[in-house]
Amino acid sequence: MVKTEERTRLIELLRKLIYELTGNYYPDERMKILEYKLERLLKETGISVSSPEEVVSYFMRTPERRRQLINLMTVPETRFFREREQLEVLFDVVLKGKSFLDMGSVGCSTGQEPYTLAMMMASRGIPGRIVGMDINEEVLKKARKGIYSLSELKDIPEEYRKFVHVEGSFFEIKRDIRRMVEFREVNLIEPESFEPLKEKFDVVLCRNVLIYFDNRSKEIALSNLRNSLRRGGILVLSSTEILGKEFYHLFEPFKEGRFFFYRRREA
Repeated sequence: MVKTEERTRLIELLRKLIYELTGNYYPDERMKILEYKLERLLKETGISVSSPEEVVSYFMRTPERRRQLINLMTVPETRFFREREQLEVLFDVVLKGKSFLDMGSVGCSTGQEPYTLAMMMASRGIPGRIVGMDINEEVLKKARKGIYSLSELKDIPEEYRKFVHVEGSFFEIKRDIRRMVEFREVNLIEPESFEPLKEKFDVVLCRNVLIYFDNRSKEIALSNLRNSLRRGGILVLSSTEILGKEFYHLFEPFKEGRFFFYRRREA
């Protein structure tokens, strides 16, 4: 166990390491969260080391340990039909008339957003494919199963519940919807993660993800997202996120109703 007097140095080293691995930056006001996660990490692994540097070395030693660190330090938060009004404007105004859609959902966590997109496409008679992407392989395993606690059913509007099957205290996404969705592990700041996805999507949603990035890592992530979009492709951020002008060389903003969307800018 790390000595108390070395804990501050260890947290600083972990902050730097997490940033280098994922682009996720912990500012000073979020350091308490990082400290709490460190406690969990040390407890779960039960590692016994004599210095902060040894803790970092332990997690960098193998891909499995790096993944363990990343899985704990990322923020898996999502729900069905999050910001539904924004999604309705996306489908019924921005994408109106589309006969087929390839969509990406970045930071998809346990899959609620990709399945929401699939339900909305199916209800509108739009065929297509959705790729759910996350850096955390553990949450992707849950997403692939498509099984959720009954308490989450309240987030699914009545007219969309025909796409799920309720069984006891759980419900399952129906097979036709699951077939529209695939999940893959992707690191937003690694260009090689996006090589197989080059110009693959008509639309990419990346909502409430970049809020954890600083401008340097955000620039890298946005470049990767731009490259994953086809010509004229659309980037969707959360309705509470505004892309700064320093990124307008990558995306051109436009507004529909009260929502901003971002179109891939051509070089």
